[in-house]
Amino acid sequence: MGAGKWELEIDAVLLKFGVTRESLQENAAEELASSLQDYHDLAQQYSDMMTRFCYEDKPVRRSGVWCCPKCGKRVQYNHTHCHWCGKKMGWRQ
Repeated sequence: MGAGKWELEIDAVLLKFGVTRESLQENAAEELASSLQDYHDLAQQYSDMMTRFCYEDKPVRRSGVWCCPKCGKRVQYNHTHCHWCGKKMGWRQ
C-alpha cells in the first residue's frame, strides 16, 4: 500500500526543515520521557490545588482569634477560604 497524501505532506514539511524520519525516531524516546514528566508534574500540581482549595481543614483558635491551619494568619469566622493563602476553611468539623 502506498503512502497517503497526508504522509507525503508530512515528508515535505520534514524535508523543508531538514529533518528526517530517522532522527525523529531517535528523539521519540526522549520526547516521550519529557511528556510523561510533564504529565506527572501537572498531576502533582493538581493534587496540591485540590488539597488547598477543595478539602476543608478546621481553623485553629489561638488567644481568642481564629487562624488558618495552613499559613497561621487570621481568618474571619464563617469565611469559606483564607484570604492570605486560599486554604478552604471547615467550620463544621
